[in-house]
Amino acid sequence: MSIKKENFAKLENGDSVELYTITNKNGASVCLQTLGAGIHSLFVPDKNGVLADVVLGFDNVSDYVNPDYGYQGLTVGRWANRIRDGKFTFGGVTYNTPKNQGTWTLHGGGKFSFTVWETEKTGDNFVTFKKFSPDMEDGFPGNFTMRVTYTFDDDNTLKIDYSIISDKDTVANPTNHTYFNLSGDNSKTIEDHYLLINADKFTETDSDQLPTGELGDVKGTMMDFTSMHKIGDKIDEPFRAIIDGVGYDNNYCLYNKEIGKMSQAAVLFDKASGRKMEVFTDLPGIQLYCGGWLDKNYTAGKNGSIVKYRRGVALETQFYPDSVNYPDIFPVKFVKANEEFKTTTEFCFTTE
Repeated sequence: MSIKKENFAKLENGDSVELYTITNKNGASVCLQTLGAGIHSLFVPDKNGVLADVVLGFDNVSDYVNPDYGYQGLTVGRWANRIRDGKFTFGGVTYNTPKNQGTWTLHGGGKFSFTVWETEKTGDNFVTFKKFSPDMEDGFPGNFTMRVTYTFDDDNTLKIDYSIISDKDTVANPTNHTYFNLSGDNSKTIEDHYLLINADKFTETDSDQLPTGELGDVKGTMMDFTSMHKIGDKIDEPFRAIIDGVGYDNNYCLYNKEIGKMSQAAVLFDKASGRKMEVFTDLPGIQLYCGGWLDKNYTAGKNGSIVKYRRGVALETQFYPDSVNYPDIFPVKFVKANEEFKTTTEFCFTTE
């Protein structure tokens, strides 16, 4: 194993962004960036041993901080996904968060993702990034420190450990927003990728895709990935939880999920390349998002690659969206003052 550090670029505000590349004994590698503690590239082999980058991203560092381009590869916090009306009540106090998406909050308002994090520690096979968020930043309580440690091993498993400390009781729902295209050719859509999700229910949503507090059954609907099939098989079918033309952007409720216990959440497979990715988490939900909100015309990715509509699939491990407003209905665990809050996600790459 080895690690290499290099400069990426400077943001418009003058902050420098650095890259850390971890390479394993097989030549597979992950490149991590200090901007948003994000995944910049991930090279894994196909069934013939040929390495290719299987995540979307940009050569232009400024594109990473444009929310219209989809939080490519970035860590999301303090609270991933949606908060209805940009407010929640916690500990008897009502808190107001940025309404950065219409009348609601998306991904905590974006600040966590769009700033440069401190590199706290590195080793041959890991990098730890750290970010401090002061009390009431973007409306969230507590002086809040998040650490994200990426570890990449010789079995081509990328492990993400999140660690949070706050001086007040608070809320947290960290995730990673990488878009995967296992073909290694993101001129292709992800509609031919096969997907399995270990969930028999999803969170019902209204016309803005905000949770209603109810759960729906996937069985017999276009939401059903309990057996592996192509993402594109039913992506454009009319359904109450789907916005026409967007396709999947939905939270799945994992089977009988015990918070804190690791289990397989999903399997993504590209038949042509033979690449398979298994997702493991200790959280109760996973958001399936297929890039349906991305610009259909935007094309400037890495090395002439394409970042646009349905060119990547995000599988975001999480507490259910808006759980801060449904703590008695949805499974959720909050952060206790001065007690470490931890969660882990793994992306395991193999071939068939």
